[in-house]
Amino acid sequence: MTAMVEQLRVVVGERIRAMRRERNMSAQDLADLLGWPLDTLVNYEYGRRPLQLDRLAALASALAVPPATLLIADTATANLVARLSADSLLARDVHFFLDALQAEGDG
Repeated sequence: MTAMVEQLRVVVGERIRAMRRERNMSAQDLADLLGWPLDTLVNYEYGRRPLQLDRLAALASALAVPPATLLIADTATANLVARLSADSLLARDVHFFLDALQAEGDG
């Protein structure tokens, strides 16, 4: 396993744990909600076990976030992605603003 893959496992695990705690859930609460053994969830949270896409999607659903937010290490960026995913009008406005900034820089 490459160092980058190992680092990504740790980042994803940290995001899962942080989002679970933001929701005032214990690891046992989340494991029960998912129907998983506690050890399985803990191994994901500490990056000791590879996380398959179906499991990532299940975790995201249980935490009520888009799966992409679990892959982002920076909390502020992850929260922004979650907001943009939940509000298509806001996403459109941000996209327009970013396009305008880019056009300004190109001109």
